[in-house]
Amino acid sequence: MRHSYTLFILALLAILPLASCRDNFDISSVKSEPKLILYCMPTAGDTTAIRLLRSLPVNRQGQVVPIDGAHISYSVNGRPATIIAEGGGHYKAVAKQSAGDRISIEAEADGLPAVSAQTTILDAVPLSDVATKEVTVYSDYWEDSENYLQLTASFTDPSNTKDYYAVQVKSLLFWTNYGGNCDLPGPDDIIVDTTATVCTVYTESDPVLRKLNSIDYDFGYDNNAYENFYVFTDDGFNGKTYTLHLNLNRNVAPAGWHYVSPYYYVELYHITPEFYHFVNTIGSIDNSDLAKAGLSNITPNVGNVRGGIGMAAGYASAKSKVVQHVYEE
Repeated sequence: MRHSYTLFILALLAILPLASCRDNFDISSVKSEPKLILYCMPTAGDTTAIRLLRSLPVNRQGQVVPIDGAHISYSVNGRPATIIAEGGGHYKAVAKQSAGDRISIEAEADGLPAVSAQTTILDAVPLSDVATKEVTVYSDYWEDSENYLQLTASFTDPSNTKDYYAVQVKSLLFWTNYGGNCDLPGPDDIIVDTTATVCTVYTESDPVLRKLNSIDYDFGYDNNAYENFYVFTDDGFNGKTYTLHLNLNRNVAPAGWHYVSPYYYVELYHITPEFYHFVNTIGSIDNSDLAKAGLSNITPNVGNVRGGIGMAAGYASAKSKVVQHVYEE
């Protein structure tokens, strides 16, 4: 990859003029106090997870710690929910909630400033059935042609609003009576449970997911999504039907006379603006080598928790049907 060498040269050129400079900045002199960190992502249902932690100021050593014994108020359209403490900074709010409901949450603990946030639960946006095909695509990152299994799925964007989304591709993992797990159970296996793992998507084929080109890679940027959670907006297709093109590594297993993929499905998340901006900010930090090296500014974290840190953001999700690809001979 040429971008590694280009980044090295750019970093060297940036450092040389500063070779004779000295900076005696004392981080311990920064005035900073701990705050409550709140995470809460409500969706339609009857139980919502809440996470509370104590932040670690930049002028102190230690680690972020969970907070128990907090006083939490959680309401759905003004109706209070039941709060259950589960330990280790984990809580849950029990209340029936559905699309369109307005959620309010307040929390205080350990003498820290109280925090609050509001959000809304959105409608799910349905997905079409998933189609699969084998493709060969040029990769700006690897500077070569790559073979992928491509999943395509369509959805129709609401026309009267600006909407924010995220997408994940998940593969099924089957747990069998032998105590192990596998992508493809054999004919004699008895399936006792099924879980899903999130796949890495290669975004070269999708205009709304592909955010970088070869020049961006040269300057030390990457296009990795936080937790393989690929966020985007409806810019360019507001009110229209859009088809996602999701490239995966080819995972091949024998099945009789054919070779097949694992079982996949696509999950589309309809997310609130605060959800989008929070995740997008984390991705921007993780994907900038120049920022990590101290050669450019790091975007401040964006959250909607007043008085503290974190995010309280509603969403809704829709899953496609499960699909399996049979590879060509």
